[in-house]
Amino acid sequence: MEDSSQMMPDLFFKNNGEIDLLTGTIAPNQFNQIVRRDSQLSDRNGSKLSIISISINMKKIHNQDLIQNSQLFLENALIEVNFKLKQIFRNSDCICRISQLGFWVLVTEVDDEISQDILKRVKQILPNYFEIEISHRTKGQSQLDWYSQIDELHFKSN
Repeated sequence: MEDSSQMMPDLFFKNNGEIDLLTGTIAPNQFNQIVRRDSQLSDRNGSKLSIISISINMKKIHNQDLIQNSQLFLENALIEVNFKLKQIFRNSDCICRISQLGFWVLVTEVDDEISQDILKRVKQILPNYFEIEISHRTKGQSQLDWYSQIDELHFKSN
C-alpha cells in the first residue's frame, strides 16, 4: 500500500466557497458559519449539538483496492459515501467534506441513545475502512476547543 501522505496531494480537494467540487457537500467555510450560528443558538436555548466525524482509515484499505488507481478509488469512495450519508441524515443536518479523506456532519438534538443509533446505521452502510466518531458540544464550549476535540478523532487513524 502507498503511504497516505504521498497519496493525499493527488486527491481532488477544492471548493468554490459554497460546495466541495468533488462531492457536492458544503464547503468548510460555510460549515464553520453554520456551526458558529448553531453554537450561539444552542447556548441560548439549551439545544444539543454534535459533530460526527467520518474518515477513511488508509491502514484498513486492502492493497488490491489501491493497486489499480488509488486516487480514483479514494475519490469514488468519497463520492459514494456522500450519497449514502444523504440517505441517513436529515436535510437540516450539514454534511461537509472537511479533509481530503473525510467528512464532518453537524447534527442537532442528538442524545447518547440517538447518537449510538446513528453511528450504528452509518457503520452498516459504509465500507469498513471508514472510521466513524462523534463529539458532543458542551454548553459554552468555544468552536476552536470543540474543533480540537473533533480533529483528534478525525485524524487519529492516519
